[in-house]
Amino acid sequence: MSFSKRRYDKLRRLGIELLPAIVTSPLDDASLRRMPIPSASDLPVRMMPVPGRRCPRCLAKGQTIWVIPGKKCPACGTEVN
Repeated sequence: MSFSKRRYDKLRRLGIELLPAIVTSPLDDASLRRMPIPSASDLPVRMMPVPGRRCPRCLAKGQTIWVIPGKKCPACGTEVN
């Protein structure tokens, strides 16, 4: 964006600070795309498993409803431990 005194005064009255321009480094995204991704095997790795359990009452009805342990099922209200 180009600088203008009028625009600067308006932003200053509103309490908005102007940030410095973003300078790109010589290492752009293209260099990151060329980096190999290390892998130990072909199997997927679960880094952050989601803590959840299936509601037993809904599962008996053929529905799969995931519930956080200690909370109530949103579909039937059964507390899941």
